[in-house]
Amino acid sequence: MAVAASTELECVNIMLAAIGEAPINKLTGLLPVDARTAQSTLLEVNRSVQSEGWSFNMEFNVVLTRDSITQQITISNNVLKIDTNVYDHPTTDIIQRGLKLYDRKNNTFLLDGDVTCHITYFRDFVELPEPARYYMTIKAARLFVDRLIGDDGLRTYTAQDEARARAILMETDLSNADHNVLTGDPNLNNPINTFTPADVLNR
Repeated sequence: MAVAASTELECVNIMLAAIGEAPINKLTGLLPVDARTAQSTLLEVNRSVQSEGWSFNMEFNVVLTRDSITQQITISNNVLKIDTNVYDHPTTDIIQRGLKLYDRKNNTFLLDGDVTCHITYFRDFVELPEPARYYMTIKAARLFVDRLIGDDGLRTYTAQDEARARAILMETDLSNADHNVLTGDPNLNNPINTFTPADVLNR
C-alpha cells in the first residue's frame, strides 16, 4: 500500500499529540481552542520557512507586466519576496511595497516598463514537498509546546529532531535546485550570482 504525503490535518494532530490532546477530524468549522492555536502556529511557521526561499517556491526571471494605463505593476498576495537584478534594470531600484512594485531610486510607483525579477511565492501546504512538510511540523510542534506548556521535559521533539528534519529538507532542496559552485544558479542571468556553500550554513 502506497504511503501518501502528510496532510495539514495530520500535522496539526501531531502537534496536538505533543501536548496530550486528542486528534481532530477536520480543520474547518468550530474547532477546539488548542486545535485552532496549532493550526495558526503551523501557518506561522509555514510562512516563516517559505520566506527563506527554496527551490519549490522560487521562480526566476519572471516578467511582470506594467499596466498601460496606470503605469504601475500590481503583484499577487501570495508573493513573499521579490528581487530584481541591477543588470536588468540599471536605472531603477525596484522593491515590493504592499501589493505594488515601487521604484526607490526615483521615488515612484510609476515604472517605465515591464520588470524581470525573481519571486519567492507562498505555496499551499499540499504543494510542498514532504521534507518541507515534515520540517515545518517538527518546528511548529516545538513552538506550540513552548507556548502552551513551556516545559522542556514534556517536549515530544528535541532540537536535534528539528535540526535533522531541516538537514533533510536542505539536502533535498540543494539537489532539486541544481546549484553549481563554479557556474552558480543556472536560473540566473548574471554569472556573478554564484552559489556560495557558506550561504547554506547561514540558513
